[in-house]
Parts: sequence; C-alpha cells; structure tokens
Amino acid sequence: MFSKLGIISKSSDESLIESLIRYFPLPMFYKRSDDNAFVTNDAFDQVAGSHKKKILDSLSKIQIIHNTKFELKLTNDIGKEMDTITYISEVEEGTLGVIVDITDQVKAKQVIISLKERYEIATKGAQEGLWEWNIKTGEVFYSNKFKEIIGLGTKAAEPKIETWIKRIDPRDNAKVVKNLEAYLNHHIDNFSSEHRINVNGQTRWVSISGKVSYDEKKSPAKMTGFISDITERKEAQLALKNSEQQFSLFMQNLPAGAFIKDEQGTFVFTNDYLNKFFGKQTLVNSNFSDIMPVENIRKLKEQDAKTLQMGADTVEERLKDAQGQEKYFQTHKFVINKDNKRYIGGIYSDITNQKKTETKLNILAHYDLLTNLPNRMMFQDSLKNMISKASRNKSKIALMFIDLDNFKMINDTLGHDYGDLLLQEVAARLKKILRAEDVVSRLGGDEFTVILDDVKDTAYPSVVAQKIIDTLSQPVKLKDEMGYIGASIGISIFPDDTDIMDQLIKNADLAMYRSKHEGKNVYRYFTEDMNADASEKLELTNDLRSAIEHEQLALYYQPIVDTHTNKLASFEALVRWHHPKYGLITPDNFITLAEEGGFMVKVGKFVIKKVCEQIKIMQASGLNTKIAVNISSKQLTQNHLEQTVKNIVTESGINPALLELEVTENFLMNNIEAVEKVISNLKAFGIATAIDDFGTGYSSLAKLKKLSISKLKIDKSFIDDIPNDEDDMVIASMIITLSQQLGLEIVAEGVETEAQAEFLKEKGCHLMQGYLFSEAIPETEINAFIEARN
Repeated sequence: MFSKLGIISKSSDESLIESLIRYFPLPMFYKRSDDNAFVTNDAFDQVAGSHKKKILDSLSKIQIIHNTKFELKLTNDIGKEMDTITYISEVEEGTLGVIVDITDQVKAKQVIISLKERYEIATKGAQEGLWEWNIKTGEVFYSNKFKEIIGLGTKAAEPKIETWIKRIDPRDNAKVVKNLEAYLNHHIDNFSSEHRINVNGQTRWVSISGKVSYDEKKSPAKMTGFISDITERKEAQLALKNSEQQFSLFMQNLPAGAFIKDEQGTFVFTNDYLNKFFGKQTLVNSNFSDIMPVENIRKLKEQDAKTLQMGADTVEERLKDAQGQEKYFQTHKFVINKDNKRYIGGIYSDITNQKKTETKLNILAHYDLLTNLPNRMMFQDSLKNMISKASRNKSKIALMFIDLDNFKMINDTLGHDYGDLLLQEVAARLKKILRAEDVVSRLGGDEFTVILDDVKDTAYPSVVAQKIIDTLSQPVKLKDEMGYIGASIGISIFPDDTDIMDQLIKNADLAMYRSKHEGKNVYRYFTEDMNADASEKLELTNDLRSAIEHEQLALYYQPIVDTHTNKLASFEALVRWHHPKYGLITPDNFITLAEEGGFMVKVGKFVIKKVCEQIKIMQASGLNTKIAVNISSKQLTQNHLEQTVKNIVTESGINPALLELEVTENFLMNNIEAVEKVISNLKAFGIATAIDDFGTGYSSLAKLKKLSISKLKIDKSFIDDIPNDEDDMVIASMIITLSQQLGLEIVAEGVETEAQAEFLKEKGCHLMQGYLFSEAIPETEINAFIEARN
C-alpha cells in the first residue's frame, strides 16, 4: 500500500514513464515507489479538477494485487458526473493507472435496459408476446409473455423455433409451417397466422406474425414478431358464425313471414313462409306493389313512411294467400341501417285464429248465445250511444222493458228445452216488428228491451208496444206442444222523463212492473207516481228489517173448522205487520219485500218460534190444537230449514205433531228434488206438511205420490164462484176426489157462504176455513176464542 501521499510537478529529469504519462491522451497517474509521490497528466487534471487531491487519496487506499480494474464515478468542477473504469498495474518503479470514460456506454446500456423493461411492461399490458429468431444461428428469443401464451409459464424455453412449432395443433401445423416457408422463400409478402395450439390439454387460439430482416447478401438474417392469445375473439367469431347459420335456418323455417325491403319497397330478403304464402319461388327483387292488391298499396306506402319516420311500427293487415284465402296478420316493421342505406325489416305473424277467438269472445261478451240478440252489456253501450246521438240531434228515443207473462210456467212445466225454443221465437218475432235503426236486446231470463230511435211522436211507442203484445200473444209451436204467453211492457221517453241513462232504465223497469201489476199483457208509460211507489217500497223494505226488533210483527190465527162435527180442527198462523206509519200490512204486501231483501228466513224463524210458544201455552191448558205455518220458497231452499225447525220444536218442548208446515203447490212442484228429503225427514220427526193453494201449480200424480205430504188445501180462487161457476165446481170436485184416492186430508180455503159450504160437504170436504166461520184472530184473543168455540 502507499505509505505516503505526495504530488510532484513536471521537471527536466522526469523518467520515461512520466514522459509517457504526460503525452497520453487518456487521464493517467503514476505513483513513484521511492517517495510515494503522484505524477498526473493534463488529461487527469482536467477530469479531476479541484477534486484531484480527494481522488488521489482514494486511489492511495486501494489495495493493488498485480492488476486491478474497478468502476469509479467522478464529478468535475462543473458538477458533471462521469462513469469511468480505472485500470491500475504495478511496475518496477511504482504504480501506474489509467482512467477510461465509459459514461456513454453506461447510458446506452441503461437505455437498452429501460427499453427492455418498457417493452416487457408494454407487451404484458398489451397481452402480446415477443419472439426473435436468428435464422443463421437457429436461436430464438421468446419473451415471458410468449412463453406464457404457449403454456410454458415462467419455465426456461429451449431457444429453437421447434419450441413453438411443436405446440401447434396437428390440424393447423402443416398449414402454418407451409406459410412460414413460403414467406421466407419470398412466395408471399408477409407472414401471419391464426391457429390453434395445445396448452396443458386445452385448445387455445393464437395470432402470430413476423417480419424478416435481411443481411447484405439479401439472405434472411433475423425474423422478429409477436404472438397474442385470441381464444375469446375466435370463439366469439365461431359462435357468431354458428348463430348466423342458426338464424338463417331459423328465419327460413320461421312459422311467420319475414322480409327486408328497401325504401322503394323492393324486397332484398324474404323467407320461405312468405314466398309460399304468395305462391312464389322467391320475392327477392320484386316490389311489394307487385303482390299486394291495388286498393292496399296506398295504405302500405303510408305505413312504410311512418315506419321510416318512427323507427318501428306495428300494424294489423289482411292478406290473401295464393289460393285466395284471407288471413289476418300482425306486422311488426322496423328500420335497418346498413351501408348508409335504410331498409325496412318486418315479421308477419298470423293472427287469424286469434282474430276468430276475439270475434267469439266479443260475441260471448256482447251477445246472448241463445237468441243472438245483444246482451245486457251491449244494450247499455247501444243505449249510451243512442242517447248521445239524440242529445246532439235534439231528438227523442223510447226505451221499452218487456217481461214475458206465463213464461215461467211453460219453462217449469215443459222443461228448459221448450223454454229456450220459446225465447228464440220471441226474439225472432221482435226483430220482425222493429225498424233497422231500432235495437232489441235480451237482458236475461224472460226480460227483453227495445230502444226506438228518433221518436217523432210520443204516441208512436204505444203503437209498437201494442204490436209487440199482439204478436207475442199468438200461439207458439214448441215441438209437440203449443205455448201461450203474453207481454208486460214499460215505456220511458228520453229526454221527456229523464236525460240520465240509469234513470231512464229505472223508469222503464218501474213502468213494466206497473203493467204486470195491473193485469199483465198490457203496456204502461212511466209516470212520476211510479217513482213514489218505488220510494215507498224501498222505505217499507228498510223498515221491515227492524220490524222484529221493534215488535211490529204479530200473529193472527185463522180457524179451520170440521163441518162434520162443527168443532175447531186447527189453526193457520198468519203474520201481520203493524207499521207505525201505514198501519196494518198483510203478508201479500210485505212477504215479497222480505224475500227480495234477503231476510225472509229471519221472519220465518220468528213466526215458527211464536207458533211454538202458542202451542205450548195451549198444551199447558190441556188443548192439543194443531197450528199450520206457511213456509216461503226462500225458507225451503235454505239448507238449514230442517234443522232450524227441529231445534225450535225441541227447545220449546211441544209435541211435534201439533205443528204443521204449509208449502205452495207452485213452488213445491218446481223444486221437488230439493224439498222432497226435507219433507220426509220432518215427517219422521213428527211434523206434517200440507200443500197450500192446490190447483194452481199443475201438479202431476207421479210427483204427488213421491212427496210425504198429509193434506191438500183447495185454493180460494176455485171456491169464490161456487155455485155459480160450473168449471170451478168441477175442479173443486176433482181435487176432493184426488185427495180421497191418495188418502190425504182436504181443506177448502176462503169459504164465505153457506152455499159454498154445502157444496163442499156434499162432495166430501168437511175441513174448511174462511169468513163464514171466523176471521183471523189476534194471538191475544185466541184462548178466549177457543173457550167460546168449545
């Protein structure tokens, strides 16, 4: 090591080495071994500058082993850094050193490293791998991304072209190699290939390209290129190709017409469905005006213009096929933009069956299937439109409500088939009477309406109404039977009676009920007093709901006398309503209200309870007198009637045989299946059943024999004119004979004269009731009546 530092200047006695240093172009220093002094040349001094002593001090500390080389970074007086390599060697007279400036080489190296790093980053981000093939040596450089793409990962790759070639899928290998050779032999201008490779048992798609650089002899020297994984794109392309093939197949087999045409209407695509529909091999290059009816062309052009303006449109069209058969289509049209041109695409969907279904549904919704007349919904629509028209024209319309008289009797007696035939005949007759502008509808059941349009004279509806009555009164041939009906008609005039549709309907309905109440087979115009009657009816209905709670219902008892012994046989219980405003109201005037109001069952239950209480009172006095209770149709159709009666009788503790139920013949015959079991069960319990108003319901012997009844009551209408009406006398006699043959008791209702009583006794009827014997007795007086009678 240097033991002493010193710096000497140039002198005339300098050594040969020192002379060499002085003229050497590179920075040099020399340390003499005898005095450890440094000798430097001008080049060294310029590089070291003011740092010369510091640099020499550093150099003196370096241990020299024969020859030493090291890198040294120097900074000159102006702050510029230099990268250097210092070479030091021992010589006989001391130590010799040379400093070489390698700043440019270091910078170049750093640039190369930086470029390499940037490339790696760039190729990694761009998902591309680099490859470089030295064609002369056969060596190939593969970047890390290249190795990753072909499935080598971070493993060292054999630097040969075969490293890539052998991983190419056998299906593509020969083609890729052939292209590469053709490029190297100048047969093609560039090399690029998309092919499959096998990566860890999976098939991937890659895109590889390369470019050759040539030597001075124009021979291929080096080939550089890139590789990228295009699996996703390729699979997408293959999927698109498959989907395009499938779409084409789909369009050709689509069970609907598909087309594309230009703005002038010339087809550029049509599928098989549309071609076959028009009987053509293809419609391509033909114009829609060539296949469409002349009368449709203008409309179609307007539709196309709208589609081009809106971008899409959906319309319904009627088209005729090659056989002339008309079909309905829903056509969805849309704009297609391609190559700066606009086209109209479309799908024709056959909706013929849907249209037929809609027509059927429309008929079901708006027409009565039995008569083919407009139904209630269509009637209301028609009435609304005709009222609007009449309002605009300041004209009048007449609304008629028609209810068929005696229809229910025919329908119930002969059966629904006969009833349906009758309704169809009524509809046909009504349509023949009316003008084309008038509307006849069936609301349901036996209810019809007629709307007379543009009524000039309010007397005109009466002419039409009478014509309807006369026409419908004519016998109707029903298979092997003849039907006889009438018609009750109510008439309301718009706007004379009202200018509100609902009120007009209500008025006509009220007028119809008035005509029915006043004898049937007549017509009545609406009058304001009908509204008053309807208001009174509503008032009574509301009051009747609370009549039981307010103790306004009371029972009266009509005695039934055995004229053979002149003793009391039984009673019939009759309910009366003591109304605080209208006084005493008989059942004829409120039972129907109770049935329509839905609380007849409640009234009936009240009556049965009161009768059972009366029977118990009489039993306690030693009187075992039977009391009959009228049962309404509403009560009989309730599922719980039987159990209700049984519970009341059981709770009261009376003898069931002292309670009798009366049911009208009319209802009983029409609902025999529904009530037969109830009557039978009540008889088994001990409660008898009688048929009231017998002779008015057209009973058959077969039906009577099926019922577990104990008594028939001759209707008052057959008693009233005895002995003056021979027909009534014959009918009464027949009913008495029938009851005797069936082993049933017989009671005559409404007996008011001695002559009537004598006739009935003579024919064998001894049980009678009526004013001849007694009026109905209030329940508070019944005990006194019984004692006096006995």
